[in-house]
Amino acid sequence: MQLMPLSLTKEQQGFTLIEMAVAMLILALLLGGMLMPLSERVKTDRYKETQLILQEAREALLGYAISNGNLPCPDTTSPATPDGTADSPCGGIVEGYLPYVTLGMGRSDAWNNPLRYRVDPNFTIAITNPLPVANGYLVQNLEAAPVTLTTDPAAIIFSCGENGLPDDDNDAAGGGNTPSCNNPGAPNGTYIQDVPSDAPAFDDSLVWLSKNTLMNRLVTAGQWP
Repeated sequence: MQLMPLSLTKEQQGFTLIEMAVAMLILALLLGGMLMPLSERVKTDRYKETQLILQEAREALLGYAISNGNLPCPDTTSPATPDGTADSPCGGIVEGYLPYVTLGMGRSDAWNNPLRYRVDPNFTIAITNPLPVANGYLVQNLEAAPVTLTTDPAAIIFSCGENGLPDDDNDAAGGGNTPSCNNPGAPNGTYIQDVPSDAPAFDDSLVWLSKNTLMNRLVTAGQWP
């Protein structure tokens, strides 16, 4: 009996080298497309977490003011090891680290950097009636013709973001910054709040405590006038 040769179907023959190469290419593209959004998602999550931390810090400042009748001074200890304790008195220093121990909250933003804190010194002592004069503080956005977001806040809190450096006008004149939200120099009172940007480089997050909000809480708590 003569045996007939077996004829294998395409499915029985398996994948050709070309088909395997195409499959590997598709797999690589899919993995690459998943990895990029993952890194961006982590960055977005940390940005959102930092926003919540900043909101918590603002509420902690209000709680401190209700208990003490004024805002705390910044912490101006070594940038390598801020101890989280408010200076007393402020000694003319209006920007430093947020005194997290004094406020009873966490030390860092989502990138594990300490938060910066700017305060109107007139609100770190017994608050006068009528209220102190304008302090000249200004928060604006990054546009070429900047839009003013607020003027004369009682306090400003900001995170230096992923790069750990104060960016744009959040950077005090004088340089010497290090990736621990250190900001030596003489701050000019102008600060920036905007969405992260590559050009110009900006990844800070900022909130402020308005005088109106502060005084409303103090009056409601019977702490002023």
